[in-house]
Amino acid sequence: MRFAGKSAVITGASEGIGFAIAAGLVQEGARVVLVARREDKLEEAARKLGAQASYVVGDVASLETAERAVEAAVSRHGGLELLVNNAGILRPGVVGAFSMADVDAMFAVNVRGTVVFADAAVKVMSGRKGAAILNISSAAGRLPLPNLAIYGATKAAVQHLTRTWAIELAARGIRVNALCPGAIETPAFRSVADAVPGFEQSALDKSLIKRVLPAEELARHALTLLDEKDGGFVTGAIWDVDGGYQLNRFVD
Repeated sequence: MRFAGKSAVITGASEGIGFAIAAGLVQEGARVVLVARREDKLEEAARKLGAQASYVVGDVASLETAERAVEAAVSRHGGLELLVNNAGILRPGVVGAFSMADVDAMFAVNVRGTVVFADAAVKVMSGRKGAAILNISSAAGRLPLPNLAIYGATKAAVQHLTRTWAIELAARGIRVNALCPGAIETPAFRSVADAVPGFEQSALDKSLIKRVLPAEELARHALTLLDEKDGGFVTGAIWDVDGGYQLNRFVD
């Protein structure tokens, strides 16, 4: 198994992309600490994953939560090799009509959350064999999308952090990469699709590959980047998994 003996912390791991990545890691032998805000969802997620999974409840934008999660990995699993910064929120809005509460929330979770978990994790990951950080960005951070300016800005920030940290952490043996997903089948995507007429069809129309990607399939790309054998020569990469979403504007 590719991740036998490895220890991982995954944020936003109670469902969706985070849970799918956690499940993939567990299937490949890793022990995982799941992090999210809702204990009921975390408890259910950990139950599904079995004895290799435990959880920490807290606000991912809090350094205290990050430090507790890292300490849990160290105390329960003997160390930490893998960090997946997956937690994120999307609240659409247009300039001139922004909810500043939404703006603050997106920067807190999407940017600060990524920063505090990396800051806490690298202190114990340095020098460990196979150490890697994977940040989940978004296709929205790659190109301008109406109604998603703030969300896109936070995800572009994640890409910048990824490249800079890849440089800063190379000497400490830590690889840093990011995934930029397009339309992924998750509870969050489904709730928006059900609430907004035409949302899902619009996503399909803008993709060259006309389907919504299951979270489990995206997780396989994540595991490739995390794996020291398959992804061991990759760092600072921003890996697009969007079905050609960014290229569709060139198609007649």
